[in-house]
Amino acid sequence: MSLRLTSAVLAGGIFLVSACASAPPAPDAAPVALGTAFSEGLQEVAFDTEWWTRFDDPQMGSLIARALAANKSLDVAQANIRLAGSLARSARLNRSYGTSSSAGANVGRSTGAGQDVEASATGNIGASWEMDLFGRIDAEIAAAEFSVQEARQLRRDVAVIVASDTALAYVTLRSAQARLHVARKNARTQLEGLDLLQSLFANGRATRLDLERADTQYRTTLASIPRLEASIQTSLNALAALTGQPATDPDEELGRLVLETDDIPEHQGAILTGSVESLTRRRPDIRAAEAALGRQMALGEAARAELFPTIVWNADVFALFNPDNSVGDLSSLGFGIGPAIQWAGPDLRRVRANIDASDARTEAAIAQYEVTVLAALSEVESALTQYVSELRRRDDLESAATSARRSLELARLRFEEGVDDYLDVLDAQRTLLDAEDRLAESRQQTSEAAIAAYRALGGISEDADDISSEPN
Repeated sequence: MSLRLTSAVLAGGIFLVSACASAPPAPDAAPVALGTAFSEGLQEVAFDTEWWTRFDDPQMGSLIARALAANKSLDVAQANIRLAGSLARSARLNRSYGTSSSAGANVGRSTGAGQDVEASATGNIGASWEMDLFGRIDAEIAAAEFSVQEARQLRRDVAVIVASDTALAYVTLRSAQARLHVARKNARTQLEGLDLLQSLFANGRATRLDLERADTQYRTTLASIPRLEASIQTSLNALAALTGQPATDPDEELGRLVLETDDIPEHQGAILTGSVESLTRRRPDIRAAEAALGRQMALGEAARAELFPTIVWNADVFALFNPDNSVGDLSSLGFGIGPAIQWAGPDLRRVRANIDASDARTEAAIAQYEVTVLAALSEVESALTQYVSELRRRDDLESAATSARRSLELARLRFEEGVDDYLDVLDAQRTLLDAEDRLAESRQQTSEAAIAAYRALGGISEDADDISSEPN
């Protein structure tokens, strides 16, 4: 399957005017081979734009909804949409007639003795209309409308980033909380073991080496706690910024997250990728690149139109008012109508230079579109591969953690029966702590890989952008 860039651009509903036969031809877009499928093992069915619901975590969904409503980066992008819309409306006005008016007054008298004061006034009303014979105005309007499309897609791109960053910060928070819980639980167990060893050492049933190793293990576990606490606070700060709040004064909802110890949210079921072709129509950066290419092609058409004359029809009505005549007096009224022709003349070198420059920018836009598509496909494949790989790693670590728990139980039982010394218990504790910590980390990375996959797939609903209210 392939996608020709010109077709993708014209599918937006704006067809650029054709240049006259004497104008240099516009560069054409080369096809981009897309392939037919994503990674094996993933369901290529309709893509779920509200992908965060598949983590089955209402708190995550609530935070993402708040971020999409209050994030300041989205406010900036929304302002850019309004700006592009205003410029588009201004460009469309060039298709209609323009009006102008002026008025003036004069009062004075001559320097001679006995002269009366004389007063007069003038007024003028005019209208003009440019005949768009060679498509310059239509091309400029098309370019402006493509700019609006690009601004809207760039806002969607920001929304995709905001949603995924919020989900990532939330997952990092829950992971740090889970790992902190594991560290504190193991620290309590190790402290109990250290107290037991001290009693055994006093009774000669344990060595100084046993005691020092137990203390080292306990202190190492304690040392991991401040780093995890800092990670929790850093995640809360990130969530505050993403939801438009100062990190120094977050609301109650974020405050409750500090006290909660919910499990790490994990993706439920298969990732719904959709088709490869649907990706090119869904990812906002690809659609923004299409719009940028369309805008540049339209500007190229406008540049070519400068090779030909510009014809403007002007109509004026003017009047002179003074004590010697009155309104309606033919001597006080006048009007004029006729065309004005502007042309670059025989020296068109500057115009052709502008055309060459525009063609170069168009070729760059084509190349950028191809880069964007290829990068998107690579990003999706890498994210899906990472997700599948992390799923397998998580399953193995779950088995390892289960085995480590059984090993610790057996080591304690053998120590109580006098078969083994306490070094075996310490070793089993250390193995379990490492297995549980690795498992929590892998669960975090699995969720992060799923989020990255949805981010690469361009997951966000068109309705998530508050752009429908923008005037045309």
